[in-house]
Amino acid sequence: MRIKGWVKKALEAFEECDSGKYIMIIPSIVLVETLFLCENKRVELKFEEILSRIQMSSNYHIYPLDERVVAECMNINLSDPHDRIIVATAKLLNAKLITKDKKRKNKIVKTVW
Repeated sequence: MRIKGWVKKALEAFEECDSGKYIMIIPSIVLVETLFLCENKRVELKFEEILSRIQMSSNYHIYPLDERVVAECMNINLSDPHDRIIVATAKLLNAKLITKDKKRKNKIVKTVW
């Protein structure tokens, strides 16, 4: 099975996090989106395994949707509310965003790949 370039880069980012090279901040909305993808069989992963892996590692931190993120969303000009939350979280934390869809987002925050 051939792995697409963006998937390979994403896997590399997670492997680097697993090895302790980086700490990954995961906006809580990303977990909800992941749950949806798993439930609808759009990815061949089990959500319980993903969540367990995140919870067991000190290299992953789940960031909540709080009033600071909501306030920052007012400064983000993206039409999709989930994307606004994700980008607002990255902007608040001065973090790079892992995304394959960086066309509009990289003008707001730095992206990986």
